[in-house]
Amino acid sequence: MRYIAVRLFQCVFILLGVSIITFFLPNLYESPISIAIKVLGHKNVPPHEYYVWMQQNNLTGPIIERYWHWLLGVLHGNFGTAYDESTATQTVSVSTVIGGNVWRSIWLVTIPTILSVLIAIPIGLTQAVRRNKMYDHVMTTFVYVLYSTPALLISILLIYYGSIVLNIGTVGVSPDALSVPPAQFPSWMIHHWQQFLWPFVALICLSVGGFTRYMRGSALDTLVQDYVRTAKAKGASPSRVLFRHVLRPSVVPLITILGLTIPAIIGGALIIEYIFNYPGMGVLTVNAVTNGDFNVVLAITLLTAVLTVVGNLLADIFVAVSDPRVRLGAAKGA
Repeated sequence: MRYIAVRLFQCVFILLGVSIITFFLPNLYESPISIAIKVLGHKNVPPHEYYVWMQQNNLTGPIIERYWHWLLGVLHGNFGTAYDESTATQTVSVSTVIGGNVWRSIWLVTIPTILSVLIAIPIGLTQAVRRNKMYDHVMTTFVYVLYSTPALLISILLIYYGSIVLNIGTVGVSPDALSVPPAQFPSWMIHHWQQFLWPFVALICLSVGGFTRYMRGSALDTLVQDYVRTAKAKGASPSRVLFRHVLRPSVVPLITILGLTIPAIIGGALIIEYIFNYPGMGVLTVNAVTNGDFNVVLAITLLTAVLTVVGNLLADIFVAVSDPRVRLGAAKGA
């Protein structure tokens, strides 16, 4: 608990620094008036309307004052108003814009990630046990091909051979997904599994190779440890050695990698979302940057930083729980 308290204290200062950098950097190359002109346009717009719009969106006054008001709003869950060309005359909160997309990205990223880990653990473990044998060479080549193949190519191949040639699943996700409430989205996915089949398969192909390589390397390091040799010397069966003494320590590095993949929920699988017409955070991020939606960009950047910090913290906690050596070392260090 002392170790977690110290890490939480560090996280506060990290997020504060990220918020300062995130807010101040865009103001170095784009002034509030230029943002107003980009949103409202520069034709047939009276000058006083720019100032009124800037007041409504907290873009007047010194930059320090604007940052302070923005930070207070963030602490209260208010990220401001989304203001791009399509929403300049509407009152759409950033929280509403992000909230409608983040849950779809969570389901898009989380399910394939879990399936990838469940696939990678037995493959990597078996590779380590059969090191330098035919199975190991074949699977190493296979996972390297998956790991190095671009997402665009994998998606195109899945669409062509899966949807067109074999007529399994659909080419993309229908626009009806935008109107499904977050609480009903999992059941909607199950009933419309044909729309999510190939996006999930594409994400599994992209991530299972890396997870398998981490699992194989970790299992190889564990197999040469003294306690594994002692268990073998005492006559423990190969299956007992493998599942009782090798599996759990070998999974620890995967926990760290999973913690670091949490921020991917915000970025989403950008290429996958575009190709399969999936309405998630990746598409929202690109549209916000393209349209100059300053508040949405700030919110997404800060939310990504929060997930990065939380992901690292959860990874450290899970590693400490899984590995007593790490837990004892962390307690002494704290």
